[in-house]
Amino acid sequence: MILFLDGGYTLADGSIACADSIREYTQEELVSVKIAEYMDWDSVYRYLEDAYAIVLAADVYLDSVSANVLNFLEKVEQAVIEGESIGGKFYAILYTELYEGEQTGVAMEALKNFCVHANITWGRGLGIGGNKVKAGICRSGLWGLFRRSVTDFRLRSLQEQALFIREKIQGTDVYIKPEAVSRKEYIRRMNHEMKKSNRVKIAQNF
Repeated sequence: MILFLDGGYTLADGSIACADSIREYTQEELVSVKIAEYMDWDSVYRYLEDAYAIVLAADVYLDSVSANVLNFLEKVEQAVIEGESIGGKFYAILYTELYEGEQTGVAMEALKNFCVHANITWGRGLGIGGNKVKAGICRSGLWGLFRRSVTDFRLRSLQEQALFIREKIQGTDVYIKPEAVSRKEYIRRMNHEMKKSNRVKIAQNF
């Protein structure tokens, strides 16, 4: 069984796409748990004990995952110290709105540090940049031409991550970016979307 931890992320292709990809390419039972302030910890501990793989998917902001995720990891670490048994390998899938997947590196190291303290084997990390790229794609024009390749760059990486999970093996962490789109164009488009969103909020306040 795979325990999929939804750490609060905004995958451009939909909130369930990541879990669905892992489930599809591993062909294994997958239990999805949303990390929140209040959780059914009895169930969580049972899942942690039974899972051969623990997969965390989360957004990264300012080099860190959310406070809910950090609190969750702290509680799991404490449970291990108190005698809970966790044998599954830990796999991370981290997303960032910044263009380079390497921008998730600091958060990835924090997760590795958690694994050391919680005596959990680190499996492999996948850092995905350009998480908001699809929000800037138009129906026509240059960005419309990129739609297929932008989608595929995530899926290929998720399939590869699923292979490591299915085979229960460790691997070198990988960081990717939407190479079909230049960094300059990505930033320009994101700035445009931000200004557009701000104009909408201002209009709504009047």
